Amino acid sequence: MDAATTLRLAEVPNIVGVKEASSDPDQIAYVIKDSPEGFKVWSGNDNEILSTMVVGGYGIVSVAGNIISGQIQKMIGLLLEGDLEAAAAEHLRLLPIFNALFYITNPIPVRYAMNRSGFDVGPARLPMVPDQGELDAFSAKFDPIMDQYTVDLAN
Repeated sequence: MDAATTLRLAEVPNIVGVKEASSDPDQIAYVIKDSPEGFKVWSGNDNEILSTMVVGGYGIVSVAGNIISGQIQKMIGLLLEGDLEAAAAEHLRLLPIFNALFYITNPIPVRYAMNRSGFDVGPARLPMVPDQGELDAFSAKFDPIMDQYTVDLAN
């Protein structure tokens, strides 16, 4: 959805915000800048939390939050406290896992990560079932990245 459409919808009284996942930093900034007071813009991509919030975004509708929510919460807290340098450092630390969670179609990586961490969430379900070769290739790339993080589920 383009910025103009989002801004028209922002005028509708019962629409309180948008998950902005365009990956277009200009569009995200224009929506934040030109939306009515009180209209919230959530980042729709984990790797864009920092940039979205720096220009006035409200938070994140997160995939990575399923496995590292406490670490994302820490980064957002640093931003809200005004410690941009520490928030940026945390963002850079989290960036590899943010991107690795999209090596194959979501929610396969999240379910894989949860199962691997000891949370029995079961296998992927149809139609999101990778073949064994795809899963093996994914795990070979994903496991070394996931090993750098602790699964934490914030309250």
